[in-house]
Amino acid sequence: MTTITDSLGTWEQLGEITVSNQWQLFPASTLSETFRITTTIVNQQDWDELKIRSGAYIRFYYPDNSKSLNIYIPVSEDSIIREFQVPKEFRDSDIITRSAGCILSHRKINQYSLASYAQWTLKLEGLV
Repeated sequence: MTTITDSLGTWEQLGEITVSNQWQLFPASTLSETFRITTTIVNQQDWDELKIRSGAYIRFYYPDNSKSLNIYIPVSEDSIIREFQVPKEFRDSDIITRSAGCILSHRKINQYSLASYAQWTLKLEGLV
């Protein structure tokens, strides 16, 4: 797995996804509980003038097929660092590896086609 080291620490690259109206899994699983989330607008003009703006939900998937609650992630010019702890019952059972997924979030998501939304990507990195 690719890592990047900066002044905050070493980050494992979990993937970057163009957010859509279907759940998508990031290609790498992780042991991390601290994440850097970076959003990038694909076409700034669409975001500023023409298209519908949105956010995203991320959630975590565990080896026993359970999943976390959805966590709202806004589009931001700056990277966001957030802590998402592994639940105590999983930690106590040594189940700490998990995968993350994301989906487009908008209150009118079912009223418009995906093409109506400004495209953007969500990159997820886990602190090693």
